[in-house]
Amino acid sequence: MKLLFKRSIIEINRRTIEEHGGNFIPPFNFLHEGVLDYAIEAVNKSLFGEPMYPSFSDKAAFYMFQIIAGHVFSDGNKRTGLEAALSFLQLNGYDLEEELIRVEVSSGLFVPTQGEGTEEILENFTLEMASGTISLDEAKLWFKENISPLQSTT
Repeated sequence: MKLLFKRSIIEINRRTIEEHGGNFIPPFNFLHEGVLDYAIEAVNKSLFGEPMYPSFSDKAAFYMFQIIAGHVFSDGNKRTGLEAALSFLQLNGYDLEEELIRVEVSSGLFVPTQGEGTEEILENFTLEMASGTISLDEAKLWFKENISPLQSTT
């Protein structure tokens, strides 16, 4: 399994601000560097002999949630959190489904919302995470339902 390095996540933040606008404060744009250090360390840790984040979907959700909810950077947390999760998945042979579903937790059931396009679902998911309406557990469920192995080209 390939994990993200701190310098990679910093570069994702710098690049997303450069591409989409925002304010990058040199040298690393940190607001809460310790949250990023914790995320990098905890993503592959075990507790009582069991992995805290056993699946690829759990790890992707954890990266995204920690960066966004933890306000790691002065600017660009939503884009950086999403891109870090997607980069982690691609490094490990996974990608988002072509047709995303919006997963809402209602009495433990997954309920896709009709009428939303893939980009809108992804944007709303990210914004809801930033607003605190999506928990880490809900993010893990969303990724579980919305990723699949990359198709081999050989």
